[in-house]
Amino acid sequence: MVATPTAESNKMREVNTLLEEGRRLQNRLADLGAALRQAAAELDEGRPPSPDLAASLVEVSQAFDGLHARVQRLLGGGPIEPLLPKVLEALEAHRKALEAAALRQQALNVLEQVSSLVYRGGEEFLPLSAVQFDALGLMRQQKESTELNATVLALANGSHPYNLLIKLVVDKGMSNEEWVRVYQQVAQEIGQDIAVAAARGQIVLPE
Repeated sequence: MVATPTAESNKMREVNTLLEEGRRLQNRLADLGAALRQAAAELDEGRPPSPDLAASLVEVSQAFDGLHARVQRLLGGGPIEPLLPKVLEALEAHRKALEAAALRQQALNVLEQVSSLVYRGGEEFLPLSAVQFDALGLMRQQKESTELNATVLALANGSHPYNLLIKLVVDKGMSNEEWVRVYQQVAQEIGQDIAVAAARGQIVLPE
Protein backbone atom coordinates (compact mmCIF):
# COMPACT_ATOMS: atom_id res chain seq x y z
CA MET A 1 0.00 0.00 0.00
CA VAL A 2 1.30 3.47 -0.93
CA ALA A 3 1.34 5.89 1.98
CA THR A 4 -0.83 8.96 1.45
CA PRO A 5 0.58 12.49 1.91
CA THR A 6 -1.68 12.89 4.97
CA ALA A 7 -0.42 9.66 6.52
CA GLU A 8 3.18 10.69 5.89
CA SER A 9 2.64 14.16 7.35
CA ASN A 10 0.98 12.64 10.42
CA LYS A 11 3.93 10.29 10.85
CA MET A 12 6.38 13.17 10.52
CA ARG A 13 4.42 15.15 13.10
CA GLU A 14 4.55 12.21 15.50
CA VAL A 15 8.30 11.78 14.97
CA ASN A 16 8.91 15.48 15.65
CA THR A 17 6.75 15.31 18.78
CA LEU A 18 8.70 12.33 20.08
CA LEU A 19 12.00 14.06 19.29
CA GLU A 20 10.92 17.11 21.28
CA GLU A 21 9.86 14.92 24.20
CA GLY A 22 13.15 13.05 24.04
CA ARG A 23 15.18 16.24 24.10
CA ARG A 24 13.22 17.56 27.06
CA LEU A 25 13.79 14.26 28.82
CA GLN A 26 17.50 14.53 28.00
CA ASN A 27 17.61 17.91 29.76
CA ARG A 28 15.76 16.49 32.76
CA LEU A 29 18.22 13.62 32.97
CA ALA A 30 21.11 16.07 32.93
CA ASP A 31 19.52 18.07 35.76
CA LEU A 32 18.76 14.90 37.66
CA GLY A 33 22.34 13.72 37.24
CA ALA A 34 23.58 16.95 38.80
CA ALA A 35 21.11 16.55 41.66
CA LEU A 36 22.25 12.97 42.25
CA ARG A 37 25.88 14.04 42.39
CA GLN A 38 24.93 16.68 44.93
CA ALA A 39 22.94 14.11 46.91
CA ALA A 40 25.92 11.73 46.88
CA ALA A 41 28.11 14.45 48.34
CA GLU A 42 25.52 15.15 51.02
CA LEU A 43 25.26 11.44 51.84
CA ASP A 44 29.01 11.41 52.46
CA GLU A 45 28.36 14.15 54.98
CA GLY A 46 25.59 12.12 56.61
CA ARG A 47 22.67 14.09 55.23
CA PRO A 48 19.84 11.92 53.80
CA PRO A 49 18.54 12.76 50.31
CA SER A 50 15.27 14.58 49.78
CA PRO A 51 12.19 12.40 49.14
CA ASP A 52 11.54 14.60 46.12
CA LEU A 53 14.71 13.26 44.52
CA ALA A 54 13.48 9.67 44.73
CA ALA A 55 10.12 10.75 43.27
CA SER A 56 11.90 12.49 40.40
CA LEU A 57 13.88 9.32 39.67
CA VAL A 58 10.67 7.28 39.42
CA GLU A 59 8.97 9.93 37.28
CA VAL A 60 11.87 10.20 34.82
CA SER A 61 12.21 6.43 34.61
CA GLN A 62 8.51 6.07 33.78
CA ALA A 63 8.71 8.87 31.22
CA PHE A 64 11.61 7.16 29.48
CA ASP A 65 9.86 3.77 29.47
CA GLY A 66 6.80 5.38 27.89
CA LEU A 67 8.89 7.23 25.28
CA HIS A 68 10.87 4.11 24.43
CA ALA A 69 7.69 2.06 23.97
CA ARG A 70 6.08 4.68 21.71
CA VAL A 71 9.21 5.01 19.56
CA GLN A 72 9.54 1.24 19.25
CA ARG A 73 5.87 0.99 18.25
CA LEU A 74 6.22 3.78 15.67
CA LEU A 75 9.42 2.54 14.07
CA GLY A 76 8.81 -1.20 14.33
CA GLY A 77 11.67 -3.34 13.10
CA GLY A 78 14.31 -4.62 15.49
CA PRO A 79 14.39 -3.63 19.15
CA ILE A 80 15.86 -0.23 20.00
CA GLU A 81 18.39 -0.31 22.81
CA PRO A 82 16.81 1.30 25.91
CA LEU A 83 19.24 4.21 26.05
CA LEU A 84 18.00 7.72 25.38
CA PRO A 85 20.80 8.62 22.89
CA LYS A 86 19.98 5.46 20.90
CA VAL A 87 16.27 6.30 20.91
CA LEU A 88 16.94 9.84 19.68
CA GLU A 89 19.33 8.53 17.05
CA ALA A 90 16.70 6.12 15.72
CA LEU A 91 14.07 8.88 15.63
CA GLU A 92 16.40 11.27 13.80
CA ALA A 93 17.25 8.62 11.21
CA HIS A 94 13.56 7.93 10.66
CA ARG A 95 12.82 11.65 10.34
CA LYS A 96 15.47 11.97 7.63
CA ALA A 97 14.04 8.95 5.81
CA LEU A 98 10.56 10.50 5.88
CA GLU A 99 11.91 13.81 4.56
CA ALA A 100 13.71 12.00 1.73
CA ALA A 101 10.55 10.07 0.84
CA ALA A 102 8.53 13.30 0.75
CA LEU A 103 11.06 14.99 -1.55
CA ARG A 104 11.12 11.96 -3.83
CA GLN A 105 7.32 11.96 -4.03
CA GLN A 106 7.26 15.67 -4.88
CA ALA A 107 9.72 15.00 -7.69
CA LEU A 108 7.67 12.07 -8.97
CA ASN A 109 4.53 14.22 -8.95
CA VAL A 110 6.20 16.72 -11.28
CA LEU A 111 7.42 13.97 -13.59
CA GLU A 112 3.94 12.45 -13.67
CA GLN A 113 2.53 15.83 -14.67
CA VAL A 114 5.07 16.14 -17.48
CA SER A 115 4.25 12.64 -18.70
CA SER A 116 0.53 13.56 -18.69
CA LEU A 117 0.88 16.64 -20.91
CA VAL A 118 -1.16 16.54 -24.10
CA TYR A 119 -0.41 18.25 -27.43
CA ARG A 120 -3.49 19.74 -29.09
CA GLY A 121 -1.92 20.09 -32.52
CA GLY A 122 -3.53 16.92 -33.80
CA GLU A 123 -0.45 14.86 -34.61
CA GLU A 124 2.50 13.68 -32.55
CA PHE A 125 4.69 16.52 -31.37
CA LEU A 126 8.18 15.03 -31.28
CA PRO A 127 9.76 17.63 -28.93
CA LEU A 128 7.09 16.87 -26.31
CA SER A 129 7.39 13.12 -26.89
CA ALA A 130 11.14 13.35 -26.26
CA VAL A 131 10.59 15.27 -23.02
CA GLN A 132 7.99 12.76 -21.83
CA PHE A 133 10.25 9.84 -22.69
CA ASP A 134 12.96 11.45 -20.56
CA ALA A 135 10.48 12.10 -17.72
CA LEU A 136 9.37 8.47 -17.72
CA GLY A 137 12.99 7.37 -17.59
CA LEU A 138 13.62 9.64 -14.61
CA MET A 139 10.53 8.23 -12.90
CA ARG A 140 11.82 4.68 -13.28
CA GLN A 141 15.22 5.69 -11.94
CA GLN A 142 13.75 7.35 -8.88
CA LYS A 143 11.41 4.47 -8.09
CA GLU A 144 14.38 2.09 -8.16
CA SER A 145 16.76 4.35 -6.23
CA THR A 146 17.02 5.19 -2.54
CA GLU A 147 19.40 8.11 -3.06
CA LEU A 148 18.40 11.75 -3.40
CA ASN A 149 20.30 13.20 -6.33
CA ALA A 150 20.44 16.73 -7.72
CA THR A 151 17.59 16.04 -10.16
CA VAL A 152 15.22 14.94 -7.39
CA LEU A 153 16.09 17.96 -5.27
CA ALA A 154 15.63 20.36 -8.20
CA LEU A 155 12.24 18.85 -9.07
CA ALA A 156 11.15 18.92 -5.42
CA ASN A 157 12.15 22.54 -4.82
CA GLY A 158 10.71 23.77 -8.13
CA SER A 159 13.94 24.80 -9.88
CA HIS A 160 14.10 22.06 -12.54
CA PRO A 161 13.24 22.99 -16.17
CA TYR A 162 10.28 20.58 -16.01
CA ASN A 163 8.80 22.62 -13.14
CA LEU A 164 9.05 25.69 -15.36
CA LEU A 165 7.40 23.86 -18.26
CA ILE A 166 4.43 22.92 -16.06
CA LYS A 167 4.27 26.50 -14.80
CA LEU A 168 4.22 27.85 -18.35
CA VAL A 169 1.42 25.44 -19.26
CA VAL A 170 -0.88 25.88 -16.25
CA ASP A 171 -0.10 29.16 -14.49
CA LYS A 172 -2.26 31.87 -16.02
CA GLY A 173 -1.69 34.30 -13.19
CA MET A 174 1.96 35.17 -13.83
CA SER A 175 2.97 38.79 -14.30
CA ASN A 176 4.33 39.78 -17.70
CA GLU A 177 7.86 39.85 -16.33
CA GLU A 178 7.57 36.42 -14.72
CA TRP A 179 5.97 34.95 -17.87
CA VAL A 180 8.83 36.23 -20.02
CA ARG A 181 11.40 34.82 -17.59
CA VAL A 182 9.73 31.39 -17.47
CA TYR A 183 9.21 31.31 -21.24
CA GLN A 184 12.84 32.18 -21.91
CA GLN A 185 14.12 29.56 -19.45
CA VAL A 186 11.94 26.84 -20.96
CA ALA A 187 13.09 27.80 -24.45
CA GLN A 188 16.73 27.79 -23.39
CA GLU A 189 16.73 24.63 -21.25
CA ILE A 190 14.13 22.44 -22.98
CA GLY A 191 13.67 23.87 -26.44
CA GLN A 192 12.15 26.73 -28.42
CA ASP A 193 9.50 24.49 -30.01
CA ILE A 194 8.23 23.34 -26.61
CA ALA A 195 8.18 26.88 -25.24
CA VAL A 196 6.24 28.24 -28.22
CA ALA A 197 3.69 25.41 -28.15
CA ALA A 198 3.16 25.85 -24.40
CA ALA A 199 2.85 29.61 -24.75
CA ARG A 200 0.25 29.24 -27.52
CA GLY A 201 -1.85 26.85 -25.43
CA GLN A 202 -1.12 23.87 -27.66
CA ILE A 203 0.24 21.87 -24.70
CA VAL A 204 -2.22 21.26 -21.88
CA LEU A 205 -2.34 19.34 -18.61
CA PRO A 206 -5.62 17.39 -18.42
CA GLU A 207 -7.74 17.94 -15.33
